[in-house]
Amino acid sequence: MKKALIWGTMALMAASLLFTSCKRTSDTDTDTSSAEDQSQGEMVYDQVYKQVDESANTKGLQKGGYPVIQIDTTATPRTMSIYYGDSNYLCNDGSYRRGTILVTWTGRYRAQGTVITISFSNFFQNDNKVEGTKTVTNNGRNAAGQLSFTVVVNGKITCVDGLTHTWNSNRTRTWISGETTLISSDDVYEISGTTNGVNRKGLTYNAVITKNLKVDLSCEWRITSGIIEITPSGKAMRSIDFGNGACDKLITISMNGKSKTIERRK
Repeated sequence: MKKALIWGTMALMAASLLFTSCKRTSDTDTDTSSAEDQSQGEMVYDQVYKQVDESANTKGLQKGGYPVIQIDTTATPRTMSIYYGDSNYLCNDGSYRRGTILVTWTGRYRAQGTVITISFSNFFQNDNKVEGTKTVTNNGRNAAGQLSFTVVVNGKITCVDGLTHTWNSNRTRTWISGETTLISSDDVYEISGTTNGVNRKGLTYNAVITKNLKVDLSCEWRITSGIIEITPSGKAMRSIDFGNGACDKLITISMNGKSKTIERRK
């Protein structure tokens, strides 16, 4: 499955505001809880995808140590388990993981109709419990001849302090560059779609990508441009602007007529 689950890095798709552990904030209209939780969902499920992608590319040949990867290509659908042990294991990307990621797929990544599903068994990332499913469906080629994928997440994260939030997304990912090579670093995707959830304070929110996110896999920070607007229930809309194409970690958050530029965190 070389390059077969590259989508794992995609789903990245709008993220990196993440604070690796959840934080409390005040209940004013400058409250950033929804933005933080939205961004944590983006980052957590993106990092999980990257683990799946890397594990698929090893084809289960890794010997010794963690993660322990088992792939069954005789099953229908095909299956893979990625086990990190029962205590925290420090992965190459600097994140701690324990528990198991479970993956099924019905065909090749590039084949129209292929469905890839990720789920979890007692899985923790940086001591945050990750639950739910993420499903990627290959829609075939669009009118421009580009491969298009529907990516749906129904997720739940329990933070270190015991607070929980849900993160649900429904997006379209279009492969706009790099498809003809066998390396992932030249791949570029565009992401459109929506997210909704319930933050740690029990407040619902909706988020929409109002300017397509551009995801460049040659960039450490992945998202190089695009805008997400987040509207918590009963509160003003907040926007996250990822810039105009530069590969940097700066993003701008705007709400109530005020803007602040911050650095994204992994």
